[in-house]
Amino acid sequence: MSKYIGIFATAISFVALAGQPTGLFSFTGLADNGDTAVLRFDPSPATTGRLFVVDDRTHQNSKTFPVTYRVLPRDSKSEGNPRVEITFPDKQSLTIFCDPLSSNCRSDGFVTEGGITFALLWHIDRH
Repeated sequence: MSKYIGIFATAISFVALAGQPTGLFSFTGLADNGDTAVLRFDPSPATTGRLFVVDDRTHQNSKTFPVTYRVLPRDSKSEGNPRVEITFPDKQSLTIFCDPLSSNCRSDGFVTEGGITFALLWHIDRH
């Protein structure tokens, strides 16, 4: 099974999500290589960010990938809220859906970027 990695999103707000409170949040999830990934979003209104892959043995950034993101509109009929779509330079995308009543999230599939495959299950921390 995949080892634990962290995905940390900073300085992003829920302003684009109608009916959701504004505030910062971060994600943690799983990857198959055992390294930690740190996802930092530029503050709104920017739609860019960086994915830093941190070597857990040396705690140094070993890989960096630019990303773009968009907070998808709130949809009361969808399985979870909020929804954030992350797009990588090679045009692969990963959408993360969150349960509004808990901190559990999931993605709509697997994405492999730079040899790292991200898992389906995520956890959101609202700050």
